[in-house]
Amino acid sequence: MYKLIFFILLSVSLYSEDSVSSINKLINNNLIFFQTTDSGFEEINSKGRLIRNKDFIEITIDFPSNEKYILRDSIIEIYDYEFNQSQIIEINDDNSFLFDFLTNGIDADEINNMNENSFTVLKNDNQFFVNIISESSFSISYNDNMNYKNLIVFEVLK
Repeated sequence: MYKLIFFILLSVSLYSEDSVSSINKLINNNLIFFQTTDSGFEEINSKGRLIRNKDFIEITIDFPSNEKYILRDSIIEIYDYEFNQSQIIEINDDNSFLFDFLTNGIDADEINNMNENSFTVLKNDNQFFVNIISESSFSISYNDNMNYKNLIVFEVLK
């Protein structure tokens, strides 16, 4: 009986590490993404690319606006080409999960509610649902600081 319980616990642990490993391998690629934000009144769709360079990550939004974000060290450089504006903000606890995830991957210690192809990450009192869609795509869904529902689907850029 104890051997069966130990085997089940070991299997769940190994499977969760495999799912986390799969996501962390996927996130290290150049990616395209599609984001849907639902405010409850309207749904906004956007698409873009995430390109990894040696010292920074460049995120370009192609639709509906033309923006670029550069993640470098502990800052985010923001370029809004439609309004000809730029700014630099520091990464803090409120905006850190997605940026930490994009730079460092998922920490297995922050995972709960693991099942076959998905898990939940609890970070800074926010829940992020991560789902493996295929060998080359995954999604993250979460509620942002305005309580809008966000779904981002990432695919490996070919």
